[in-house]
Order: sequence, then C-alpha cells, then structure tokens
Amino acid sequence: MLRGPLTKETRNPDSPVRRFFDERFTVGLRAVQRRYRQDIPPLAVAAVPYGTNPATLDAAAHWLLRFLLDAHPDLSLAVRGAEACAPAELDALPALADLADQLGVTLPQPGGPVRIFTGPAPGTDAEPVLLARACWVLALLAEVSRGGLFALIDSPLGEFVRTTPTASDLLDLASPAQLDQLAALREAFVTTLIPALAHRTGPWALGPTFTGSQLINADADVIAAGLLLDVTTSARPPALAAADLFRLIGFALLDFDDDFRLDSLGVFSARYNHLAVWDLGMLLAELSDGAVELPKLREQFRDLLLSVRP
Repeated sequence: MLRGPLTKETRNPDSPVRRFFDERFTVGLRAVQRRYRQDIPPLAVAAVPYGTNPATLDAAAHWLLRFLLDAHPDLSLAVRGAEACAPAELDALPALADLADQLGVTLPQPGGPVRIFTGPAPGTDAEPVLLARACWVLALLAEVSRGGLFALIDSPLGEFVRTTPTASDLLDLASPAQLDQLAALREAFVTTLIPALAHRTGPWALGPTFTGSQLINADADVIAAGLLLDVTTSARPPALAAADLFRLIGFALLDFDDDFRLDSLGVFSARYNHLAVWDLGMLLAELSDGAVELPKLREQFRDLLLSVRP
C-alpha cells in the first residue's frame, strides 16, 4: 500500500514503488552514479548559515528560479498557504496580494492546472533584493500550505498570529545571511543553468504535475521542452542516490499520456554549479542493461499504482 508521495516511496526499500525500480534499474546504476560523481566540481556556494532551515532555503531558491524562468509564475501554493493561516487568525492574503503586485504578478485562483508556456521566456525584472525577500515569504507560505497549523507554529510567520501583517512585515523576515545565500544561488542559476536551457524551445512548465499524479502525489521542478529537470540546493557532495534517480524516472513514467514529450532527464546541483543531463531512453537502457519500451514501462507502473492504492 502507498504511504506517501513519490519522494517518500522511492526512499522506502519496502515500498512496492521502490521495489518496482530496484527490479528494473539497478544493473547499470553504479556505473551511472560513478560517472556522475567524477564530474562534480568543488563546492561553489557555502553551506546553509546557522539558524536557517535548509528546507525553507531550498524552497525559496526554487521560487527564485521560477521567477528567473518566467515573469508570471503560478503562486497557487502560496495562496493556499495564506488561506491555511486563517484558522490561526492570521490574515496573510492582503499582504500576499500586495507582494504579488510589487512583483507584477496576479494572484491565481487555487486549484487550476499548472501553466504551460512556450519557453524560454523572459524572467522577472523585479529588483533582486525585493525578489529574494519575496521568495523567502513564498517559501514560508508554501510550508504552511503543506504542513498546516503545525507548520505555522514553528514558522517565523507564527509571530503574526491574530494579526494582519503588511507586505513590508513579511518581507522583513529574511535575514541578511539568508539573502546572501539566495544571491549566490541566483548567480549559479543565471551563469550556468539558464544559459544551458536557453536553446530548448517548446512547452515549459514550472512545478508540473502529471496524469499519474492522480494516483500518487508527485510534482517535479522544471520541464523545459522535453527536459525534466530536478534542482537541488543541498551542500552535501552530490552522489545521485538511487532514490533520487528513481524519483526522477518516476516523474517521467507518470506522464502516462506523454503530454510533455519527455526525452531527457537532468539534475542541477546549484551549490556545486553543476548540471548533468541524460537522454531518457539511453539512461533507462543502461540502468536496465537492455532496450526499454517507455510506453510499456509506463503502463506497468500505472498498473502497479492502481494495485496498491489504499
């Protein structure tokens, strides 16, 4: 039986999802991992500063990347977070609306489909420090969206319970050290990742979900004209753990109807300023030591998920 999202299931060795990947994609796994590790350069962005939640910093960096790739990213997750604050008498929606206006973005109605646009597209022209502060707020709201009131209690947003904070109040939550981190990660995005994506013309999506996301909770980072990209801000030396690679492959398999026409997978390690990209068919063939029929594999994965749903 499934007990969590795709990320959790690929990390659990007893999960039927993890066994599905272990049975098919371990023959060439070590060779792929070895080549990946050999190409990793030295750490380029210093580790997370003391007192900073790495998960919040990672989420803020992902928001930052979305704005750099698209001037009008979908803020639905932040809206849901603001709405989740209401039971604690924290009215965050007016401040979020003001913040969105400062960034030139319109707040969406939650529940709509992920926006697919033709890329590459021009990113935001918002002032960098304002954008970084705003992304920190969006990250905090996203955490409340996922974790509810328990997340709010442990969040810096908790200081505004029973109040209606202003956008300025929320923008002040990011510390100088946290802003420095986002500035350094922005440099990695701008100098390495975005130029590498610039030639990929076609359908793009930020935070995409898939047809199969109805069967298991799964949303990826970026799709850029056939490239399914995972972005990490971890300071640990990148090792391409089996669970992480299987999760990336899982996203590709969940595109049951081939809506995104995926042809490659990639991982960008922002702190190491390193981008790795694999041809999807060639990667699956190496991992399984034989040719793989993607439509058949997707069908098998769908059948598995249907058989183990609660």
